[in-house]
Amino acid sequence: MTGKICGILRQSGAVAIGVAKAAPVEEEVWRAYLDWLSRKGHAGMAYMENHSSIRRDPRLLLEDAKSIISLAFPFKPAAFREPEKGMIACYAYGLDYHDAIRIRLSKTLEKVKEEFGGEYRICIDSAPIMERYWAVKAGIGEIGDNGAVIVPGAGNMVFLAEIITTLDLNPNVNITNLDLCLHCGKCLNECPANALRRDGTVDSARCLSYLTIEHRGAWSESEAIAAMNTDAGKNIIFGCDLCLRECPLNYDTPHTAIQEFHPLKGIMELNKEGVAGLEQEDFSRIFKGSPIKRCKLSGLKRNIGENI
Repeated sequence: MTGKICGILRQSGAVAIGVAKAAPVEEEVWRAYLDWLSRKGHAGMAYMENHSSIRRDPRLLLEDAKSIISLAFPFKPAAFREPEKGMIACYAYGLDYHDAIRIRLSKTLEKVKEEFGGEYRICIDSAPIMERYWAVKAGIGEIGDNGAVIVPGAGNMVFLAEIITTLDLNPNVNITNLDLCLHCGKCLNECPANALRRDGTVDSARCLSYLTIEHRGAWSESEAIAAMNTDAGKNIIFGCDLCLRECPLNYDTPHTAIQEFHPLKGIMELNKEGVAGLEQEDFSRIFKGSPIKRCKLSGLKRNIGENI
């Protein structure tokens, strides 16, 4: 049954699918997460402290949950934006992955439910679940030095999603104790503000991606100001993925075949001067259905040094 269900779910465009038993997060991993929170590794993302009981035990997200299916969806583009136009993290070149993946999984889950029954809950970077942990438990990859999950053959330019289900599936772990990361140091050296820690965690207060997407308002902390004053920080429009672009494991991987993640012309052509001239109506039109809308117009203009 497990193999057949994974086969159906592959129709969603996932490049890797694995299954783990639904259970509380292992004590050692949970303590490491709490330690990261205590060190303020999450900076201003207070929501990462919320719902700790659910985050610890995802079975609380679905009554009678027995299995967690972890999936990876590739987003590597065929080409990157021209650097002189300003950095936009390549995961945001296309449509919002939350919506695109949910629609794809919902369609394939209808087929699964027709044949096998059961109840399901889809989680895509929104529910309080430790997605990287479950990706490793399900055997679809391992966490590299930049904190991202490495999937064999797909690298670490992947979105993760989870399906919690009442079906009692057999774990199909294919990766056991493999060290996929090359530990070459390229991601650590490329990080402009030294936000990457050698234990695979991120100091969000120094992370350009956090500072230009999740952070609200002006940058006032010394770490944030220093990070945004780097050459990379001064060139950002939205997000940062330099640690992914530098990873050798992404060099020869194919670009995504998922149409929704293919670059949109308006986003590929946008430059900092164009952002400076945006009005709210323009912002709403250009970024409709885009993950960039999360930043809001005020955040986008802050990123390029404009005040509104």
